[in-house]
Amino acid sequence: MSKDWYSNSLTTWAHVLDEKAVLYDSKVFLSMNGETVTFGDFHRRVERLAQGLIAIGIKKGEVVALYLINSIDWVICQFAIYKIGAILLPLYSYYRKKELTYALSQAEVVVLIMQDDFLGQVNALSIVESVIPELKNKSSDTFESVNFPYLRHIIRTGGGDNLIIRHDIDDITLLGSEILPKELERRQDSISPFDVMNIMYTSGTTGFPKGGMSMHVTNLVTTHQWSEIAQLGSDDVILCHVPLFTNFGGLYGAPLGLRNGSKVIITEKFDAAQSLRLIEKEGVTYIPGTPSMFRMMLDHPNITKTDLSSLKSGHVAGAPLNNTTMREIIEVLGVSQIMQAWGLSECGGLSTVSTANHPNEKRLTTVGKPLNSVNLYIKNNNEGMQVTSGVQGEILLGDVRPGSCVGKGYWKMPEKTHETIDKNGFFHTGDVGFIDEDGYLHVTGRVDDMFTVGGFNIFPAEIEMWLQEIKEVREAYIVPINDHYMGNVPVAWIVSDPGSSLTKEMISDHVRLSMTSQKVPRRVYFCTSDDLPRTPIGKVKKKDLADMTKRKIEKLPDSGLISREMAK
Repeated sequence: MSKDWYSNSLTTWAHVLDEKAVLYDSKVFLSMNGETVTFGDFHRRVERLAQGLIAIGIKKGEVVALYLINSIDWVICQFAIYKIGAILLPLYSYYRKKELTYALSQAEVVVLIMQDDFLGQVNALSIVESVIPELKNKSSDTFESVNFPYLRHIIRTGGGDNLIIRHDIDDITLLGSEILPKELERRQDSISPFDVMNIMYTSGTTGFPKGGMSMHVTNLVTTHQWSEIAQLGSDDVILCHVPLFTNFGGLYGAPLGLRNGSKVIITEKFDAAQSLRLIEKEGVTYIPGTPSMFRMMLDHPNITKTDLSSLKSGHVAGAPLNNTTMREIIEVLGVSQIMQAWGLSECGGLSTVSTANHPNEKRLTTVGKPLNSVNLYIKNNNEGMQVTSGVQGEILLGDVRPGSCVGKGYWKMPEKTHETIDKNGFFHTGDVGFIDEDGYLHVTGRVDDMFTVGGFNIFPAEIEMWLQEIKEVREAYIVPINDHYMGNVPVAWIVSDPGSSLTKEMISDHVRLSMTSQKVPRRVYFCTSDDLPRTPIGKVKKKDLADMTKRKIEKLPDSGLISREMAK
């Protein structure tokens, strides 16, 4: 790792774009559905749109939201927002009226950039009109929203005159011609590396969504180190098949490619067959994904018919990864340089990494070691101090250099920010884990996932990892249900191999033989991967799964019960 990881990152994404556009002017940067855009063309399109945003009065520090699915336009909008010092708010494409209302209001969005529909399956325009009823008033020449006083403009990536605001991307670009380049240059030069660039809402798997604020410097520090670890360069081809509105896609898709002069292949959504086809057709060398995405590719019938020889590296993150999937990524996909990572969008996206340079046992069982930019320690829940190796506690993250790891907290939520970032500047992640004697981090669950059984603390991830050691188990999840005697007891949801002969008793026996009785599942449900409630990047929503379990038991009280008493 080079020693200048910090000094090289004391800049902004706007300046990085300027530099790379000159260096790789005629080289293809983005490719999607037959359309390609060179680095130079991308830079010019970003600057024209940025000038247009200035022309309609968008100020530094104001929030611009994107309600789009993956596209080249998404990335152009992303960097145009960065160029003028505004703040990007990516909106999940699955947001409906309730979520959209909350995001537009809580973030005080001034501009909403949207498309009319998502893949012909979701009428995004009707959702926006239901949230902003003033848009249906076609006779009005002005736009004011009672519910969203900050919202001044809606920009669409398609034509039509359904809205009273008749701006689309082309309109804004034309307006940009009225802005002198010097004005954009002055705006760009006013941006500090420590300014907020993104608001990324928590997934909402637990609690109320919070908008984590990311700075330019934090994300640039992370991508700089990641690029060196992954050995990315201008000859690489990155497959961006993760949603751009997530931390995963928005930072480790096009921006990672931009930083390294790499070509980036974008897909509208993840489809295992399409991803395999593109790996062969485009000579993909780097592939990111969640464990469930890799699992779907590994299980696809085309896996044995596809030339995957171009693949050399990639990373898997976003959810716990079992040993079987990790081994098959290395052996079946042939991605020997695959890296497992862990981190939070509030702290640069990634904080630890397990690489090919680490022993195989550590690659399969840990999330690696901290990046150079990260101070990591484990907090003893009772004493509030670092604990010795092997002892579980909450994982805390801190800066090695100013802004190198910890973001600015939560947008418009000072109390939540103060609860999360302590007086010493450490971010309390809410994740539970321990550091082993060799310095590798083991993530064992969430503080808010923990529940008690008869007074004993239970961390679901510990049981899940043990269940995934069973050969026929692909995924395993543990949630609590109320119990009259024990307070709570564990319930297991298992995704097994097709045709598996596993039984409920075999699942419970596996736990009982190696763990305390409090950790033994009292009920076991077998299901398919699609049966489980997930976020857009494939992470199982534990709160929703617990609610689903409760409803199932209320409807069928005896369902899933182990055939013998398990509480002993």
